[in-house]
Amino acid sequence: MKKHILAIQMASIIGDYSANESKIASLFAEFYARFKNCKPEKKILDLKQNKTPQDATQNNLAQGYIGVDDLNLIYTASLPDIVFLPEVWTLGWAPECFQKNVKKNEAALEFLSSIAKKYKVNIIGGSYIRETKDGYKNSCPIINRNGEVVAFYDKIHLYSPDGEAKAVTAGNTPLIVDIEGLKIGLSICYDIRFPELFRSYIAYSGNHKDAPYMNVLSNGQSKLQDSEIIPDLLVNLSAWPKTRRAQYDAMAKSRAIENQSYFLALSQTGLIKDGIYNSGYSELVHPLGETIAMLNEDEDFIFETIDTTIVKNIRKTFPNLSNRRVDNFGFHPQYVKIEAL
Repeated sequence: MKKHILAIQMASIIGDYSANESKIASLFAEFYARFKNCKPEKKILDLKQNKTPQDATQNNLAQGYIGVDDLNLIYTASLPDIVFLPEVWTLGWAPECFQKNVKKNEAALEFLSSIAKKYKVNIIGGSYIRETKDGYKNSCPIINRNGEVVAFYDKIHLYSPDGEAKAVTAGNTPLIVDIEGLKIGLSICYDIRFPELFRSYIAYSGNHKDAPYMNVLSNGQSKLQDSEIIPDLLVNLSAWPKTRRAQYDAMAKSRAIENQSYFLALSQTGLIKDGIYNSGYSELVHPLGETIAMLNEDEDFIFETIDTTIVKNIRKTFPNLSNRRVDNFGFHPQYVKIEAL
């Protein structure tokens, strides 16, 4: 199965929700306008201007395979099935102002719902600061093509050096969202530093039954129990600092390789404050650790295809997950399914 994803890298304006909402609306409009009148093949070539399908195929056939960096060059394109936004796009990275500005970003859900309905697309809405009965949360909303909010992922690991742990309350429950057959494991920014979170997406089914993915055998090996729920794509939505860009790249590739899944590392870009900048350089990583797409520091898009058959074949050929010896990582993910309309 193939699903087309769009990741939007943008630069938020600190504390100005109205400006950031307008920017997201403009970026959506720009993307859809750019591809509206293009032929399918040109939509791909516009995004990868330094390659042609012929070159890609010939180069890789010489090695006996078609590389994942070139898959989208030989597939016909369609509009996105799922759009991803970065962490706190609503207010920018300013934990000291999260509570003060929370009222400013309350319209985020209504706005994203309207965008989802307008473009008929599922949205993984980055994050915004959400006021709940348990306190303020750094929350990622999941919205279907009808504009309905179906779930939230609340950031679990809070970055204490910048005061985030004082501004919001940590979540406790990882979230696997199955969007029309594509299984996605979510995380926000600092979460990427904790591999046990991502391993929990592999080790537990995460539904209300709380049953493990893995059935540990008497010989010490483990066997996949329900591969239909294990994520094909892991995602980290962030406002990552430019000074630690190399670490972000290394961890994105590590999480992809460890879990044999695609990994989307989507950061904000642009100025935060006082000469401190977001990283930019968002990327999509292949399950074997190859970079499929990477941006620079400009506001821009990653538009790529996730092929679940590739994930299944890798896990079958290299049974690393089945050979694991440990299943309990202390997290019990929730599982939410969005059916195709």
